[in-house]
Amino acid sequence: MTVDVRKRRAWILKRKIGHISLVIAVGGLILSEAGIFFGLLQGQGWRILATGFEAATIGALADWFAVSALFHHIPIPLIGRHTNIIVKNRLNLTEAIVELVTTKWLSSEIIYEKLQGVRISSGVFGMMEKENNQELIMEFLRNLLRRFSENLDNPQMASLFHKLVKDQVMDMDVAPPVGAWLEQTVRDKEHVRLVNFFLEEFQKALDDPTSRKLIHEKIRWAMASYESQDFLKRAALRIGRWTGAIDPDLITERLLEIFKTLVAEVLEDRDHALRRKLDRSLLDLAKRLQENNPEILKFIHHLKAGVLEDERAQKIISESLSRLKVTFTRELAGKETVFMKLLRKNVFRFVREMREDKAAQDKLDSWLKETFARLVNKYHHEVGNMVRSSLFKLDDKALVRQVKEKVGDDLQYIRLNGAVVGGLAGILIALLKMLLLQ
Repeated sequence: MTVDVRKRRAWILKRKIGHISLVIAVGGLILSEAGIFFGLLQGQGWRILATGFEAATIGALADWFAVSALFHHIPIPLIGRHTNIIVKNRLNLTEAIVELVTTKWLSSEIIYEKLQGVRISSGVFGMMEKENNQELIMEFLRNLLRRFSENLDNPQMASLFHKLVKDQVMDMDVAPPVGAWLEQTVRDKEHVRLVNFFLEEFQKALDDPTSRKLIHEKIRWAMASYESQDFLKRAALRIGRWTGAIDPDLITERLLEIFKTLVAEVLEDRDHALRRKLDRSLLDLAKRLQENNPEILKFIHHLKAGVLEDERAQKIISESLSRLKVTFTRELAGKETVFMKLLRKNVFRFVREMREDKAAQDKLDSWLKETFARLVNKYHHEVGNMVRSSLFKLDDKALVRQVKEKVGDDLQYIRLNGAVVGGLAGILIALLKMLLLQ
């Protein structure tokens, strides 16, 4: 006989032992009483045994009725209204189970107490290090990032980023760090290339016909303004023009040559007076920035507001997000892209570092437990609601069936105990009667 067959037979015997005990008690009673009645069994011992079977039958029947009354309606006058106890009292039973679960088994205090001995992060990071779980984690992250990237070009996303940038930049105290950077840049002469760039661009601008025309017009405007002041100035300018001493074209050419010569000198001489003057001015500006000079702060505030309030700022953000979406979509298309490899490397490097850092794990565990404890306290009533909802979903038959499946075997032993105890009690009573009557 195989082990499975023996287990199957033991299970059947366990489920039927109550019926078997009742059959044995009734059968024993019938056989013993019949044997005595027909004279086949004689003597006090058989009478005592018959009395025992009689008491066993009464005990077995009583316990059969008691157990059956829990699950079924038994149509017996007067007594029948006290049967089918589980169904009739399911509301009270449900609330009792809810109270037991929420106040005893799964109370917030017990849950929090149990959590204190659990190292949550250690188990989580250990699970994340397993190769099959790593693939699941990376696929989850890839899908999450893909879903996020799909909405990057949404106008609402651009508005959100614009608001975030605006709020952060407007509240950011940029003057001291910019001042420190500017001071260090000037002292390290790192601004020289930028200054040379502007000088070279200015030099090119001087050769542009537009610059010549602009200077010429400004000179003529200055002469006209001077001439209009009084008679002597007007006369002097007219004499100068008539004699050729004052010629706007010559003045323009001379000014252009002076400017070009000056720019060439500044470009050639790294220690030029104008460079030193510019350096002093920049250092003074850096100092005022670091000291949060009110005038400088006001200027920076208006500058930030002007840049951020401009419609072009939001347009730049929208275009940047659109380009970012294209890049993200391309990088998230497969598992072996540069971004995915970099993401995988950094994610699992972080996992390994956390796995070895007990102090960081303790901090994370403490935060998780405190957070979970707050959530348990806040939503602990939902535990009862879940239990209550689960029980209410069962109809009467399903409820009875589930209770039977859980406690039916033990109830069979109650019936067996009733037959055995009843039989022993009957034998004991018969023995006492025999002793008292002698």
